[in-house]
Amino acid sequence: MRLTRKRLCSFLIALYCLFSLYAAYHVFFGRRRRPPSASLRGLRKGAAAARERRGREQSTLGSEEWNPWEGDEKNEQQQRLKTSLQILNKSTKGKTDFHVQIWGKAAIGLYLWEHIFEGLLDPTDVTAQWREGNSVVGRTHYRYRNFPLVEPSWSMLHNERPYLCNFLGTVYENSSRQALMNILKQDGNDKLCWVSAREQWQPQETNESLKNYQDALLQSDLTLCPVGVNTECYRIYEACSYGSVPVVEDIMTAGSCGNTSVYHNAPLQLLKSMDAPFIFIKNWNELPAVLEKEKTLILQEKVQRRKMLLHWYQNFKRELKRKFTNILESSFLMNNKG
Repeated sequence: MRLTRKRLCSFLIALYCLFSLYAAYHVFFGRRRRPPSASLRGLRKGAAAARERRGREQSTLGSEEWNPWEGDEKNEQQQRLKTSLQILNKSTKGKTDFHVQIWGKAAIGLYLWEHIFEGLLDPTDVTAQWREGNSVVGRTHYRYRNFPLVEPSWSMLHNERPYLCNFLGTVYENSSRQALMNILKQDGNDKLCWVSAREQWQPQETNESLKNYQDALLQSDLTLCPVGVNTECYRIYEACSYGSVPVVEDIMTAGSCGNTSVYHNAPLQLLKSMDAPFIFIKNWNELPAVLEKEKTLILQEKVQRRKMLLHWYQNFKRELKRKFTNILESSFLMNNKG
């Protein structure tokens, strides 16, 4: 009798243990059941297809260069940039203390303007050679302008030029430009020079006005460069591109740049430090003597002067590129050298 009770108790205890183990199994391992065989075969096929796709993607990435500006990352970065610029512009609205001009003679200038600053250009026609734009970022006002890249030719160097000098531009009232026009008319030299003056500045150049300006530079021995809002102007460098010697008015305009007797960074100092082969004058009353001397030069002397000017201009651009690269490397890149 005692033996029977003992066996019954052992059986109940064993049954209890088995039930506990079964319950624990369902609690902890119930969600990890293996799928039916049909589903398992489907998952295996899906896994194989996924591995095949990953293999093709890895092969594609191995043969093509990855572009980090594609997809969502590009949109997110552009949105962050726009937001930052908007915040910067709002915080400094009405406080444009600095003015920067960007000359777009190379693709990098156009990329900087259209893609980095997101600036607009007038005219909108991308085939137009003379395009301008304005943009304000933070406290700085940026202005962009491009002009054609000119390649020297045999005729540019050696042909006789029919005009003694040229000036095409806006003549402001009570300015030195107005005095220049009066001096040219007094001596009749306006008949020997290509002169086209206007009273108001025109924001958009047409193809016709561009051609007239290029022809004036190409067909004149001298290019008159009176000061405008600034002492320096694009005309100086455009004249160099065509081998027409700039006659530069060497005075300081109103502004915060200082003057040549006090400040070493005043306008024209770079040109003078690099021995620019220009004619610098302090007053347009000096112009008649300059033109009289010009009339005595023979073609061979003018050809040699054009060659010297174009050679100087090439070296000038090369030297600026070298200095810019050196400053960039010494100021920003050398500190990151590992």
